[in-house]
Amino acid sequence: MAANLADKQISVEDINRATMTRGTLYRVLSRGFSLEIDEAYLEWLVLLEPTIKQLASQIDNKDFKKGSEALENFVKSVKLSYEKDKSGFLLGLAAEYASLFLNVGPKPVYLVESVYLGKEPLLYEEPYFDVIRIYQLYEFKKRASFKEPEDHVAVELEFMAHLCDLACASLDQGKNDYGSGYMNNQVEFLDMHLSKLTPKLVEKLRGATKNDFYLALGDLLSGFIATDHATAAEFSKELQR
Repeated sequence: MAANLADKQISVEDINRATMTRGTLYRVLSRGFSLEIDEAYLEWLVLLEPTIKQLASQIDNKDFKKGSEALENFVKSVKLSYEKDKSGFLLGLAAEYASLFLNVGPKPVYLVESVYLGKEPLLYEEPYFDVIRIYQLYEFKKRASFKEPEDHVAVELEFMAHLCDLACASLDQGKNDYGSGYMNNQVEFLDMHLSKLTPKLVEKLRGATKNDFYLALGDLLSGFIATDHATAAEFSKELQR
């Protein structure tokens, strides 16, 4: 998205619409890492795949384009195979999720920031306490049903979606200065957390699976986080004009 902004001034309405789309994408990625795939999430992916494909045509990032193409192929497989054997299709994906992320497979992929960026590769290291502090500033809480630590990548992605919501609400109220501030907050959280975590997590994921969906999820995460920093920064700048 940011690649197109340098050519012309973008309107507040366009920024608002783009930020709603960004928030949706953060939530789609969050959901993919938080739980096994279920029927509702499959339907969501099928519905959003054309939007992600359109974004891939606008974002100058190889990983995002690769992830979009892989997701398109996955959606085609859903349409071909899912109706024939719903339970078997979902069971296979659930088994892969458990193998990768629930520490039951030969190559577990940890989804918690502290494991990658703490002083020791353990839970509840410095990143955990830092995100807790940040969440409190914005009255953000993870779902009560989600038992993983607050520096789990799914929670951090959901927090970015929350900041997108706050920015959009400010723009709806004509408070462009507040909207700009929330865009800056997004840049800061990416700098401090997701931009550091994502490359390490995705590298681990790519070495642990050949599953088309989870490789697509990793590529989309990698590409989106790499480019969204510039998008949020540019939106903040535009809103200060």
